[in-house]
Amino acid sequence: MTWFKTNSYSIVKMILNQFGVAIMSLMLITITQTRKELMLVAALYATVFYLILLYMMTWELGAKDRIRADAKIVPFDALQGVKLSLAANLPNFLIALLMGIGYLFGVFFLEEGWAQGMFGIAHTVGVVWEAMFTGLINSVIDPAAVSSLSPLYILAYFLIPLPAIGASALGYAMGSHDRRIFGSLFASKRK
Repeated sequence: MTWFKTNSYSIVKMILNQFGVAIMSLMLITITQTRKELMLVAALYATVFYLILLYMMTWELGAKDRIRADAKIVPFDALQGVKLSLAANLPNFLIALLMGIGYLFGVFFLEEGWAQGMFGIAHTVGVVWEAMFTGLINSVIDPAAVSSLSPLYILAYFLIPLPAIGASALGYAMGSHDRRIFGSLFASKRK
């Protein structure tokens, strides 16, 4: 519990970054929804923008934690970026879980009305909350599959947090070692 208390600011910041990019993505997808190619480009832009935000944030955290660890203030945890991202992606996992339960009990097993309703609500929240991935998912999986509750569509929502976890892990690791992906391109030259 103390880990959550100590890292709550970073977790909330990651969640707010996702919310902000989701709003931006909704606007981009709404504007480009009539042209599938343009919607794919807008979704790719929003997704890459979101992953870069996560990378930069966790890079800074990794650099700060390495300084504190070298000064023997706190022990260094190499998996801190992954843990932060897992905690910040709890809403994404919850949405995917509710969609999965709604699918299993609403379509696959019993065709219960409550489960179909749960799927519909979770799907609507997922489309808004994870809007940066909506264009990508709809480009790969036909949106008509949503009405038939395709298991592929639900699997896509379970896989959505993986790029964010990867970007956070990479950012934290690079920051803790004071390395940059494009370090030589953007490094200032001293005279």
